[in-house]
Amino acid sequence: MIRFLKLYERFGILLFIVVGVVFLSIASPNFLKIDTILNIIAQGTYAAMVGFGMTLALTSGGFDLSVESVMALTSVFLAVFIPRIGIPLAIVLALAAASFVGLANGLVIAKLKVNPLITTLSMQMIVTGAALLIAGGKMIVIKQKQFMELGTGKTLGIPNQIYIMVLFFIIFYMILYHTSFGRQVSAVGSNETATRISGVKVDLVKIGVYILIAFTAGLTSVIRTSQALIGMPSMAAGFVLVAITVTILGGTSLAGGRGNLWGTLLAAQFISMVYYGLNLINLQIFYQMLAVGLVLLLALFIEGLRVRYLQAAKAKGIRV
Repeated sequence: MIRFLKLYERFGILLFIVVGVVFLSIASPNFLKIDTILNIIAQGTYAAMVGFGMTLALTSGGFDLSVESVMALTSVFLAVFIPRIGIPLAIVLALAAASFVGLANGLVIAKLKVNPLITTLSMQMIVTGAALLIAGGKMIVIKQKQFMELGTGKTLGIPNQIYIMVLFFIIFYMILYHTSFGRQVSAVGSNETATRISGVKVDLVKIGVYILIAFTAGLTSVIRTSQALIGMPSMAAGFVLVAITVTILGGTSLAGGRGNLWGTLLAAQFISMVYYGLNLINLQIFYQMLAVGLVLLLALFIEGLRVRYLQAAKAKGIRV
């Protein structure tokens, strides 16, 4: 039983994917076509990239509710800056603005000891207001059509955003599992007090985590804005729930201390598969949302059983 639970912790999301693929393959003859699969993966890149940052946040014992506002602010900045300073510099400045929001979150949480829920929820409202103010409460059309190539172009027949997702998966994988910073993130989430006593600069670790998640939100916004060619001050309503869903569904612990980037990557594709696949069989959006919510509840239920069983086994002296 313990071996099964350990395997589920690492590969449980694969079970959901297999079940989903089997069901949708039977329900829709178009599901297994190459174009459909590429579209599913491409749509899953948004949740995956923000999920990479959210994985770090949850692993450190926190989370971030402000990613939607960061995406909106980045989108507006791109629309304002691109006509004035060109595409490359506009992207750099927009990502810098996104990262600054993460820096502000990190400073308030780490230095002022404000709860991450209160901090990031407040920042969500502040930054959303700023985005609406800058945009004048309306969408801003971007006339530089070459910017669209970033989000809609293909290389060797594969959408560009898939390459970007893979690149950032590798970067975040190396950060979390193969750097001292990543080990410190896990240590902070496991036991912040003990980590601080051991000499780790906990405040800097937390600040770094929130900068990284804001950066991933900003990068995702760059891709989505390039596809629409519109600066949207109200971009991605409800997206933060999707990002948290894929992170938890992928096996990252809500209690902190354990992150699963592979799980986040696969969970993002699973959620994309659910939305896209159910759309193929003409189910309306609320059925898609219902399906995702039920899957998340099931995953949380199984995770709760797993944690309780392993804790009971430890109490009995069984090695887990």
